[in-house]
Amino acid sequence: MGALEEILPDEIRQNAILSGSEYVLALRDAQRAIEIASERLIAILGVESFRILAAGLAVMDYTGYNFELRGDWAEFVRLNNTEALTFLRDHQLPDGHGYILTATSEEEFHALAEVP
Repeated sequence: MGALEEILPDEIRQNAILSGSEYVLALRDAQRAIEIASERLIAILGVESFRILAAGLAVMDYTGYNFELRGDWAEFVRLNNTEALTFLRDHQLPDGHGYILTATSEEEFHALAEVP
């Protein structure tokens, strides 16, 4: 479980569907999760949308943005999270669909750079 999942309110977690260790969130919960992430300086690096089927998840779409960290973590978060919210606004799906947010805290992000 990552930094975002650890800070999500119980209400959002309880409404979510688990896919492995990731939460599949309804549109409003995904939007709220991004707002919470922004407040806590957690970057949303990507968003995937899915149709929820009895047999699992069918990918509908995913984001294509990629920002480089240039020293200012707060700006990196702002850029990524703004794009994530834009994706949700432009890809609103009805009930029976959900979103997975790929997120990272600053500590998690820098730890990835240290992995050989």
